[in-house]
Amino acid sequence: MSEPVLSKSAVDEPLESESLDSIVRNVADALGVQVSSFYQWRADDNVLELAATVGLNTELVGSLRLRPDQGLTGLVAETRKPVSVKHPAKHPRYIFVPRSFEERLQSYLGVPVFRPVNQFVGVLTVQSESSRIFTPREISAVMQAASRLACIA
Repeated sequence: MSEPVLSKSAVDEPLESESLDSIVRNVADALGVQVSSFYQWRADDNVLELAATVGLNTELVGSLRLRPDQGLTGLVAETRKPVSVKHPAKHPRYIFVPRSFEERLQSYLGVPVFRPVNQFVGVLTVQSESSRIFTPREISAVMQAASRLACIA
């Protein structure tokens, strides 16, 4: 079985009509994962704010905020490097977010989102109900989608 990759349309420059929601949905569909989310960096408050999601509780969009020292998504923000984890609930940086519906998820991948000139704008995450480590090819595909997302975030 070949590894899933994002289609060319999922990583090209975004269309004006494209939204954060459509990009995270396309990433989830392309990788066959249950969750894809974008956490936007709010520098003034030093937090990542859930801006778009497919698979988590959408009621948390705009209200879920994580500091860089909180959770795996915070670890991506802190290190500015991809983080791929099998069994995220067992990781020392994991934090449980009530009402997120993430209890069922067994794999996590988060990648930093940068605009040109290395300006950090957030974290794109994908999560799966199957227990696995994401492959280098999948990580590369999500990083390409992150570049696209940076154009509209």
